[in-house]
This record gives sequence, structure tokens and C-alpha cells, in this order.
Amino acid sequence: MTRTQSNAAFSLDVSGTSTNIVRMPAQRARILISENVSTWCHSVMEQLEMLTQLPAGWDGYQGVHVTFENAYFTLRMLEAICGPETIAPQIVPGEAGDLQIEWHTMKGDIELHVIAPNDVSAWRALTGDDSDGEELELTNDFTAVTEWVREIAEPTTGAETTAA
Repeated sequence: MTRTQSNAAFSLDVSGTSTNIVRMPAQRARILISENVSTWCHSVMEQLEMLTQLPAGWDGYQGVHVTFENAYFTLRMLEAICGPETIAPQIVPGEAGDLQIEWHTMKGDIELHVIAPNDVSAWRALTGDDSDGEELELTNDFTAVTEWVREIAEPTTGAETTAA
């Protein structure tokens, strides 16, 4: 176990275990903790940490940083939605501390707008589908989005490719 101290913030590396503790600035005494060792998790945690540290006016106007509550909810939501081999989504901050979670693949697009914990707008469009896509308003049941992500953002196995 290694502990690094700098500027009253800390990071903790627990090598050989599945626990990750992410460094947060000293003025915010909260940390994101995940036991998920999925390929996407580390990348997402780094992005969320960075977004919670944005300065006021980060967008050149009056943009605010992403709140810890939104970052934490987003991490937990993604842990429920994504499989271990899911590709990491793009995460884009909104001006009001909200988050846009996006996957854009050859199979289609998914966008999740995390307005606040338990307030998520979801949209997807499949490649080759002439409709405007499908939209859902979600609170805490992400079953439909789990299927969407499995369809477009997880690698297919050789058996599935052959059967198609």
C-alpha cells in the first residue's frame, strides 16, 4: 500500500486489490471509490475527478464544476449499465454542473444526460435506422440502457459474428 501526500490532497494505491481511491482536492473532502476493475472504470474515474475540479466560468461564461453528487451518481449508474469489456464513454460537462455521457460507434450512438442524481435523459439511434432515435426519461432503472450499451458498445464474440 502506497500513500502519496501533496497539497493536502492524497492518492492511495492499493496494488493487487480491486479498490481504487481517486485523489480529490483538499477543499472537497470527498473521494470516489470503486471496486470495479472494468476496462472503462479507471478512465471514467479520472474524467469525473477532473470535471469536479473545473474552476468557476470554465466555459468562458458562468459554467460551474460538476458536483460530487452528479459524479458519484454517474459512476454508480455506469457500473450498473456497463459490462467489464464495455468501451469507455466520452464524458462532457454541461454548464450547470450536469454531464453528457456518450458512446459513438459504428453500430450507433447513445447519449445520457445526467441532469442530477435520478434525473437522466437517455437517447439512442442505431446505424441504418431512419428514425430520429429512441428517447427515455430515467430515474433509477437503467435496464433499457444496459441493453442499448450491450448492443453497440461491447465487443462481439466470434460466435455472434458468425451467426449474423
